[in-house]
Amino acid sequence: MSRRKSTHTENPGATQETSAVAVAQPQTERDTNAALQRPEWLDGRPAQTAGVDTPRTDEQEQQKKWGDPYKPIFSGKGFELGEHRRFKQRVFRFNEKPDAELLAKLKEAGFTYRAAEKAWTIPANPDTRKLTDEMAREMAGPGAGMSLQ
Repeated sequence: MSRRKSTHTENPGATQETSAVAVAQPQTERDTNAALQRPEWLDGRPAQTAGVDTPRTDEQEQQKKWGDPYKPIFSGKGFELGEHRRFKQRVFRFNEKPDAELLAKLKEAGFTYRAAEKAWTIPANPDTRKLTDEMAREMAGPGAGMSLQ
């Protein structure tokens, strides 16, 4: 029970007790049946019959299996040349740290070292593709049988 102050000005120190009572209403048969039935929207779309072509849903589109965005182009003596199609970059990956001369060439050509990928990258365009192909041929050495596309 809660106590409230009286709003009367006659006796300012007096308090008044109030109470609330909730009365339960009996459930009707209609209310009981409605509570037991599942709404149609919970079950989703009805199943399609066999042989009926239906358009692809968003959920099916999201489940597509996309290919790996990285494509290796050439593997040579301790390195790999590839292209990352998502980021539109040419990538050199080395098994071991390259010598200082090769690092200087990479920096001079405009490559950036990405520590997370452990790779040297450069934006892919026709000029840099030609440059990276030549560098890969040079690093592979003579008679490597390298054929780039």
